[in-house]
Amino acid sequence: MISHTSAARNVAAFQHRCNDGQMVIATPDPDYVYLLTDAKGKKRIREILTERGLTSYMNDTKWRELCRGMYQLPFPPAYQVKYVHQAPETHELEYAPAYFGDWARTHEASLGLHIEWIRIAPRYTEHRGLLVSPVIQDCSSELIALLTRIHVPFIEQDSFVVIYGHGSASTPI
Repeated sequence: MISHTSAARNVAAFQHRCNDGQMVIATPDPDYVYLLTDAKGKKRIREILTERGLTSYMNDTKWRELCRGMYQLPFPPAYQVKYVHQAPETHELEYAPAYFGDWARTHEASLGLHIEWIRIAPRYTEHRGLLVSPVIQDCSSELIALLTRIHVPFIEQDSFVVIYGHGSASTPI
């Protein structure tokens, strides 16, 4: 079993200024994670949502429950995020990444307004040495049970679990 005593749980609070004027203050507990967005930034996001015809599927409470619940799984799965106000990331999420998702230190727990979707890879490649083949651990069933228990809408798509923060009428939820 993989240990949950990752560096993310043991780090002190930090501050980081984002390019768009947002101040992120994060600690290991999602209950104490804040995204301070000015009124102008929130208005801009709401305008984008209206222009694109997107409606909200998640709120800050659900994001916090999700982030907290990830540490009940055998390992915190890696993920890829698409923000409402940004183009999708250019790299593709691997089928079974060799790294964990940092659910405790990210500001997703308070970004209900900002996240369009999160794609989660519920697998982890555990390398055991140079001469021994890696082992792929899978927590798909545990992740789906968690999402169902906390009432987070999701879809399974190409071996990934996708959670939509916002979507249109054509969003497949």
